[in-house]
Amino acid sequence: MGKSLENSGGVAEHLVMENSSPRPEAVVEFARRKPLPCEEDSLENGPQCEITRLHFSNCPQIELPRTADAPLVTGASHDSAAVEAYKSLRTRLLRVQASRGVRSVVITSLGRSEGKTLTAFNLACCCAQVENLPVLLIDGDLRSRSLTKLVTNSSSVGLAELMGGTAPYEDAIVRTDVPNLYVMGAGTSNVPSTELFSGERWNRILSRSREHFRMVLVDSVSMGALADFELIAAECEGILVVVRARSAAREELKTAIGQLDSSKLIGVVWNAGHLKNAKPY
Repeated sequence: MGKSLENSGGVAEHLVMENSSPRPEAVVEFARRKPLPCEEDSLENGPQCEITRLHFSNCPQIELPRTADAPLVTGASHDSAAVEAYKSLRTRLLRVQASRGVRSVVITSLGRSEGKTLTAFNLACCCAQVENLPVLLIDGDLRSRSLTKLVTNSSSVGLAELMGGTAPYEDAIVRTDVPNLYVMGAGTSNVPSTELFSGERWNRILSRSREHFRMVLVDSVSMGALADFELIAAECEGILVVVRARSAAREELKTAIGQLDSSKLIGVVWNAGHLKNAKPY
């Protein structure tokens, strides 16, 4: 495992993963130099971001929150250390994508209130800033629906309706005011979430999403607590774990991570740490 990032404001303070380079590198330059999978085929008909934009041009557009409760890293008023931490996380994630072809990543945590939803939200915003990188952010937590409550109308069609077969794929997608960023809310269903994820539709939804988007991030339930996580992670290509500082015991975290598929584990995000003379983020 590689060395961790230096403390940089508490958000995504470090992403531990294999084959990480010690030398920082610009994300856009990295993405240009090493094309993503299927890029050549996509570019025959135009840039992927333009193809995605045209395909979802009729989908409703929402304005993402920019408040103290939902800090968006694209805003100029936010803590520069936090912004740089998210960008470092993005850079490392794109390195994994380029080297291993990972295009769907589930973001989870050991327990509740560790910051996984906010991490998923801001990481998606950062990734969408990269040239020709359309991003889909999915609320896979059909129980608490935290991401849906944060960024979309909670009554809109979403993932639950797709897996229940009551709505077409495009109806569950909304565009955002951040270019190249799209969101799929949780939706609602009377069918238990575990039964929904047990069906074949979850695999088909992810497969279709990977066709339209270069990066698919899934905000999931916490690992270990519910069967939903195992079903969600089984179809995703990568797993990212968010851990809140001073929240989980080291041995408890080690045991939980040891139960994950090591071939899919991208790394661990250390959240809400402190800088000297600075507030935690």
